[in-house]
Amino acid sequence: MAKSKIITPEELFSKKSKRRKNDDASILTQRTASERVLYTIMFIIFVIYSISLLYPLFYLLINSFNDSLTYSRNISTGKNVFSFPEVWHFENYVTAMNGMKMVNSVGDPIYLPEMFFNSVWYCGITIFGGVFISSCTGYVIAKYRFKARNFIYALVIFSMTIPIVGTAGATFKLFRQLNLYDSPLYVVVCSLGGFGFNFLIMYGFFNSISWSYAEAVFIDGGGHFSVFFKIMLPQAKMPMLTLAIMAFIGAWNDYMTPLLYLPDFPTIASGLYRIQASFLRSGLRTAYFAGLMLSILPVIILFSCFSDVIMKNFTMGGLKG
Repeated sequence: MAKSKIITPEELFSKKSKRRKNDDASILTQRTASERVLYTIMFIIFVIYSISLLYPLFYLLINSFNDSLTYSRNISTGKNVFSFPEVWHFENYVTAMNGMKMVNSVGDPIYLPEMFFNSVWYCGITIFGGVFISSCTGYVIAKYRFKARNFIYALVIFSMTIPIVGTAGATFKLFRQLNLYDSPLYVVVCSLGGFGFNFLIMYGFFNSISWSYAEAVFIDGGGHFSVFFKIMLPQAKMPMLTLAIMAFIGAWNDYMTPLLYLPDFPTIASGLYRIQASFLRSGLRTAYFAGLMLSILPVIILFSCFSDVIMKNFTMGGLKG
């Protein structure tokens, strides 16, 4: 009797990979001539778009290691500003950390490390309020039946259709009257609303989860908090992680809100914006480029590490669980 061959997991994975490559190749060969032309045109467009995004980043990186005099001479003479510097000035980053500062309303200097710290707690509060609180409200509206449920959901949708561009002056006056202007409590109050885009995403996700999980917990003697924290939230960790990453990127790059409402708590984005003119007038343009590189480095690292998570959880219709 012939012995059956045992297939190892490595061989099985290799066979699946080869089968997937063959399927992809067959899909490419099955395209018509017009489809190939269309895909070629789209590929060229996206390549040009990618280059347009990488152009300023590479420009910033190269010139952040140059000295200001050489950079200004290259600009005035029309030389290639993308040429690598003859001498790499790593001290530009030290100058950016120790020399870039702004003065608050009482005259105290605020340096770049403190701006980084302000960005960290600003992003932390924004993520907690925008993701966790929205998960709580989304879960309650999706899973519990009460009289005002439909009204609240309709009110959320209606409020998102109202333009808020013209309400900046009234909003600014309101927060001053509430003594929340130039205070970290402003971030807390604005972040703990629990509604908006994140609410809609989490509402749709929890609405798709069967209530049988909760009934099983109730039979075993568990309560509503056990259902939410031990059953529902663990299933929602991937969409919550994706929303948290997107919220971090948005809050880290947000300079308008701290600029208007937190003048004495500048983040890295608002702080660099405020000291731009004075720092460039001092002739330290390349050191300012180094500060800009430091400011975008956390976002680049975060997106590089979690880009697959974002792409896997985003579909054409939104987020998936």
